[in-house]
Amino acid sequence: MSRVRVDGLAICAVLVWLLTACSRTPSVDWSAKENFFVHEASQDTPEGARLEFHSLVDAPALQVYRALADAEEYARFVDGVSASSLVSSEGNTKVTQITETVIGRQSRAQVKWTLHPDEMRIDFQTLKSDQNYNDGSYRIFPSPDGKRCYVVSVFQVKEQGAPQNVPLGVLKAATRESFERAARSVKQQALTPKA
Repeated sequence: MSRVRVDGLAICAVLVWLLTACSRTPSVDWSAKENFFVHEASQDTPEGARLEFHSLVDAPALQVYRALADAEEYARFVDGVSASSLVSSEGNTKVTQITETVIGRQSRAQVKWTLHPDEMRIDFQTLKSDQNYNDGSYRIFPSPDGKRCYVVSVFQVKEQGAPQNVPLGVLKAATRESFERAARSVKQQALTPKA
């Protein structure tokens, strides 16, 4: 067999593996107890840090997705958010104004949300902030019985705009703490019957 053909087959095999790896759902023990921190990862980056939290949630995936996608209403149901409103929307994107407590201070930010309902994924990007900038995503996977879900949350925590003299470790700890409060709030909202 020629060297070119072997290289071509190897490249094809790698591409097929990458495509299946990117599209497959995480391996989940659906019989495990609810846990907002099934898996945690933290990696420092040139801009700050990348944090990843995996959560096994006792609420249906679609309802959790809808609660997360309802960002303009966060002040109504997310612990730590004191104000939220819709600034603009177009197609599958919207921009919201949000005020929340971060590191003991009120932080105001404009955030762009891109909704991918078919994939049950939400991407977000901080456009303006009077403190720190966080970008990231949520990806929700339904359980086989439809009663639970697995949420992969990624945060790109940036030191840009952070209050002076706040170490990166404090920003990461504050992100984890606010994530846990928000996750519990989103679950409660997902389980609240619609009026």
